[in-house]
Amino acid sequence: MVRLRYYCQGQGSGEVTRLLEEITTKHGIPHEVLDLSSGGAYDKEKEKRVYEAEFKPRARMLKKRTGEPITRLRSRGARHYFVSTPGTIAVVRDSEVEWYAVGV
Repeated sequence: MVRLRYYCQGQGSGEVTRLLEEITTKHGIPHEVLDLSSGGAYDKEKEKRVYEAEFKPRARMLKKRTGEPITRLRSRGARHYFVSTPGTIAVVRDSEVEWYAVGV
């Protein structure tokens, strides 16, 4: 089964959500919105868990398909190297991320 997943903080972009709903209506491809925050606030641990479980195991295959290294999903800030997945849309097939677009 294929579905689209939108990773965001809080509600995310209303425009992206509207477009995903339109894709679901027109093409029958289901979508889901995954809020990476907790109570509306940034949650570093939640993002890290998502990155480690859904993106890191597929890094080599994702790079081959997109031409971009998985490290583009990461940001350097201060002395911390943290996961930065909000704004990412992924194609999920059989519960595995197959493709993603950063910076939506």
